[in-house]
Amino acid sequence: MGPYYRGTSQATGAFFDVFYQHPALMLLLVAGMVVAGIFWFRRRQRGD
Repeated sequence: MGPYYRGTSQATGAFFDVFYQHPALMLLLVAGMVVAGIFWFRRRQRGD
């Protein structure tokens, strides 16, 4: 079949399928979001 899921486009299905095939990418994505959130939070605190 392919990386398709009901109610989603082919590109969306392929995007999530990459994470199923390579779980380390999901860990990197989450770690990047945490680092970006910490950076944004600290930068916002300096402005006050």
